[in-house]
Amino acid sequence: MQDDGYASCSFFLEEEEANEAGQAQAASVPVEPLSYSGGRFKNGAVGLCNLGVTNCLNSLLQTLYMNQHFTDILCGIGRPNHKIPAEKRLPYQLLALFEEMQNSKEDAVAPYGFIHCLQTLDIRLCEQHDAADLLFVLWNLLLHQMPHPHLAKRLRALYGIKLKEYTTCHKCSHEKSSDLEVLTIPLPVPYSKYHRTLPLQRALWRFFKPHETSEENKSFCPKCEENTAGQRVLRFLSLPQTLTIHLKRISKRKSTHLEKINRTLSFPSSLDLSDVLDQEQFPEQEHAQSEFKYRLFAVIAHSGTASFGYYCAYVNSSKDQKWYSFNDSSICKVSWDDVKCTYGNMDFHFGATACLLVYIQGEEN
Repeated sequence: MQDDGYASCSFFLEEEEANEAGQAQAASVPVEPLSYSGGRFKNGAVGLCNLGVTNCLNSLLQTLYMNQHFTDILCGIGRPNHKIPAEKRLPYQLLALFEEMQNSKEDAVAPYGFIHCLQTLDIRLCEQHDAADLLFVLWNLLLHQMPHPHLAKRLRALYGIKLKEYTTCHKCSHEKSSDLEVLTIPLPVPYSKYHRTLPLQRALWRFFKPHETSEENKSFCPKCEENTAGQRVLRFLSLPQTLTIHLKRISKRKSTHLEKINRTLSFPSSLDLSDVLDQEQFPEQEHAQSEFKYRLFAVIAHSGTASFGYYCAYVNSSKDQKWYSFNDSSICKVSWDDVKCTYGNMDFHFGATACLLVYIQGEEN
């Protein structure tokens, strides 16, 4: 991740890697899609026990479990056979966990098998995690271990955000471009001396507007044959199915110590990108107006400071279009006003503040 907020193209595996991983597995029969009819709320919602410091993982898992587009892809892997090595079983362990959650008569399930699988892959869960970093690690492991190439392709299409970066050299005006594929849009949340509210739409506009390269981030110009100052600008190569936004609240503001910025950042339940960005920041091909519209599906919020804290998730159920709070083993129905409490507040240093927003293409029901 660049300091100026631009995304790194190292966020994704190459297509060939995912295909090679998939071709090593034998074909299997998909399992039945999840019904989302069980649990106390009859919408599939079931809690996850906190096995140590796993509330960040639990929150991420709930956003995956409650996303039927994701679980439909996951169900396509079928059952594992004995030839699949332990280090390739993460998707199967995740499917087994989700099926256990769907069929559970209890309020919460303990994800022992899935956590054990992560531990065999040297993923340390006994320490504080950043939700965006853990999502990136988890997602890439799942992508790489998908047993069938067509499922890996569907997974990339569901969560991938394709961008094109243009860089213009100030010395010779040469323009070069590169394609990026990222999992999240990283939006810095700057400190505000006067506690001004920052709307999400404004933060997105800032991210996509032209940026001057800093002295440390000069880009190589093939015409000048040296690193030169220039201007960078991003545009969407295609409109993503899922728009995951990382609100970067951790920064070094006054010293070398990390600090959490609790500034209020408001976000809407529905987002129309055509009202936020300019025409030149969208794909060149035409899109229906409805494709620019997104509805908020999930919010992951963090309570605490830059060095310690606690995560919970808010998810809008596709079954009943109601909001629910997922706090490890505890689940409760909440209102949109409760979700808005995660906007942040400079005077409430330990309150829950949104750090990941998951928008799904489509209008609100």
